[in-house]
Amino acid sequence: MARQLTDKQMQALRFIYDYIKSNDCAPTQKEIGEALGISSTAAASRIFYILEHDCLRKSETIQWGRNLALTEKGILVCEGKMTTEENRA
Repeated sequence: MARQLTDKQMQALRFIYDYIKSNDCAPTQKEIGEALGISSTAAASRIFYILEHDCLRKSETIQWGRNLALTEKGILVCEGKMTTEENRA
């Protein structure tokens, strides 16, 4: 598995975390890209690596492209209680 999340990946994870806390649903890939000033393709790349670190998962519930869910690890990382290097298998 890869090392720590990069600063750009952490920025995306924190945006997703804050968005979910504020809106009770996940942002779309397009919303992530717009918020970070990047393309949807670049957002997809960041999401892929965050998924690889087990900080996000694809939700079974898909509502208008909102199919991301934070894992417990993702929440702990965003709250500064864990790093992505910790608790690796």
